[in-house]
Amino acid sequence: MPRNRLTLEKHYQVSSTASIEALWQKMNDLAGLASWHPLITSTNAPNGQQATPGLIYRVFARWVPVPIKIFVEGVLPGEYISLRIFPVPGLEERAIYRLESTLCGTQISYSIKLKGWLSPVAWSFLRPYAARVAAALAQAAEQATVSGMMPNQYRDIFS
Repeated sequence: MPRNRLTLEKHYQVSSTASIEALWQKMNDLAGLASWHPLITSTNAPNGQQATPGLIYRVFARWVPVPIKIFVEGVLPGEYISLRIFPVPGLEERAIYRLESTLCGTQISYSIKLKGWLSPVAWSFLRPYAARVAAALAQAAEQATVSGMMPNQYRDIFS
């Protein structure tokens, strides 16, 4: 079987009204990953843990009953995080999150690449979740921005 048939790759993009700083803070908080990521239910990262190259941590995913190792491959603060994910033998995933400021807001790019003989089977489970990752990040950052920017005492200045 040719090697290129064992690799699946997909890119998703979404625009957000949240600032790069708000998105970066949400994306880089490894302990809070389960609060917005549609594939992850929990993580062993301690509160405040941020992604740094070489860091290895574990997450529990919705479709795999065992902890999944994640290796932080690269980080450029405020711009991108690159991860290698090893869910089961025969499957390797690379996920890249990128942030870019545009005239219309912030562009979030999420790229996923699956390698290994299990990639076609894994993709059938991952596809509906992967399509929502960037949008879920945008929504979580936008909600955090609104709640953080508008304390109760300033919500209605005319009452």
